[in-house]
Amino acid sequence: MKAFKFSLQKILDLRLFAEEQAKLALAAAISESDRIKNLLKEIAVKRVEANKERSVCTDITGHIAIENYINRLDIRKEELLEELASAELVVEEKRAAFNEAMKQRKVLSNLKDKKYEEYKKQYNKTMEIELDDMNQARFQSVE
Repeated sequence: MKAFKFSLQKILDLRLFAEEQAKLALAAAISESDRIKNLLKEIAVKRVEANKERSVCTDITGHIAIENYINRLDIRKEELLEELASAELVVEEKRAAFNEAMKQRKVLSNLKDKKYEEYKKQYNKTMEIELDDMNQARFQSVE
């Protein structure tokens, strides 16, 4: 009996490739989101340090400089929050695309598994018939 060959293997390979590409795109989107979150954490740390300096600072020029710095940190924080919102939307889009690609691949993978099980049953049935025929031939040649 010939070896198992899945007729839709090329399509399955393409879907595996598409799934892998979607996975990489999702990873890149998550990485960008994490990068923005890390920048926000850095700004929070810098703001806490600036507030500590503000309470210690005694001269007016230093105080004004610290206030300007804190204002700039707040502006940057708002910019990053907007970027984060956009990045989170991209993450959700990429996650949906990955889930869809995975679902399409699974459909073909399940079909391949089902066809392989059918092939194995047919193969076993054929082998059983051949063995029965061989045993009958032996039994008849002994008589």
